[in-house]
Amino acid sequence: MKFTTLLSVLLLFIGFTSCKSEPLNEGKIVYAIDYPDQKDNFFLYSILPKEMDLYFKGGKMHSSIKKANLINSLYVDCNKKQVAAYFNYGTEAYNVTLIENEIKAMLADQKKYKISYLNETDTIAGYDVKKAIATSETDPRDKIELWYTEDISINNPNWYNPFHEVPGVLLAYSIDRYGIRMVFKAKSVEEITVEDALLEPSKNGKSISYIDYDTKLADLFKTFE
Repeated sequence: MKFTTLLSVLLLFIGFTSCKSEPLNEGKIVYAIDYPDQKDNFFLYSILPKEMDLYFKGGKMHSSIKKANLINSLYVDCNKKQVAAYFNYGTEAYNVTLIENEIKAMLADQKKYKISYLNETDTIAGYDVKKAIATSETDPRDKIELWYTEDISINNPNWYNPFHEVPGVLLAYSIDRYGIRMVFKAKSVEEITVEDALLEPSKNGKSISYIDYDTKLADLFKTFE
């Protein structure tokens, strides 16, 4: 009788530990941002944003970087392949909704990488991640370490960035923007209720084209040099 009871408990325990929870389909990811190539420039390193919030639900994402009087937000619809952005710096505020040709231009301007998948795994922010290496097609010395999870449910989450073929949500990666390498690593992943309004592109400020938006961000980064 005791043996039967013990066996039942063991089978129950094994059943619980082997069951994998459902992928997270709504929540918030907080990324730490670092700038390893800028650490010798104390002024620039001190004023650059060090954190990014990303909200997601139903194939939509809203990422936001804030620092003092700077807000830069990106809105991505992975289902409809749409992109919008909002930029606020001081007294200036702008929004842009990219049209089809602008999205094609944005994708064409990105660095091209060859993705190699490795058999390495780890855990970041409580989630199992797999490793990949992105190697620049024009400079084989330029390699970026990618860690992605398939336990967060966002359909085709990288279609709009240089690592579009990676099949999971990136929890650690690097990207070059306006001559500065930015390194992102997830600090936390939270299962929270995300209001629909938070995923809708901001219409505050003046509506401008993607070219004008990109130019304004490039000009802002030049002032930091």
